[in-house]
Amino acid sequence: MRSIRLVHLLFTFGIGLFAGLLYTFEQGVIPTLNTLNAPEYAKVEQTLIRSLDAFPTGVIVVASLSMLLPLYPLVRLWGERRTAYWRLTALGWALFFFGVGIFTIALNVPINNTVLTWDPAAPPADWETARSAWNTLNAIRTPINYLSFLCMIWAAFELPKP
Repeated sequence: MRSIRLVHLLFTFGIGLFAGLLYTFEQGVIPTLNTLNAPEYAKVEQTLIRSLDAFPTGVIVVASLSMLLPLYPLVRLWGERRTAYWRLTALGWALFFFGVGIFTIALNVPINNTVLTWDPAAPPADWETARSAWNTLNAIRTPINYLSFLCMIWAAFELPKP
C-alpha cells in the first residue's frame, strides 16, 4: 500500500503542476498574447512553443508520467474497483489522459506546429483564426485538467487502509 500512496502522490503532484501551467496560460499568458499585433504574436508564440518543447524534463515528461503512473494503482487494485478510491482515480486518469493528453496532442500541438512555420515578419492573413482556435481549445482542456486534479486529491482521502 505504501507504493500506491507514493505513486498517487507523484501523479497528483504532476497533474497539479500541469493544472498550474494551464492556469498560468489562461489567466496571464493568453490575455497578454491577445494584445499583440501579428508580427509580435508570431515571434512571442514561437518563442513560447520552443521554450516549452526544449526542456526535456519539463512539460512532456511530467505530462507523460502523470498519464502513465495512475495505471499502477488501477491495475494493482483492480479487485477493489468498486471503491471510491479506484473510481475517482480512474475518472481523474481518464480526464487527464483523454481530456488533456490526447486533446493536446490531437488539437493544440498541430496549431503550435503551424505557428512554428510562420515568418514572424509576415504572418499569414488568418493568424487570428489560429490564435482563437488555440485559445478556445485551451479554455476547454484547462477545466478538464482542474477536474482531474480535484479527482486525484479527493481519491487521496479515499485510499484503502493497509
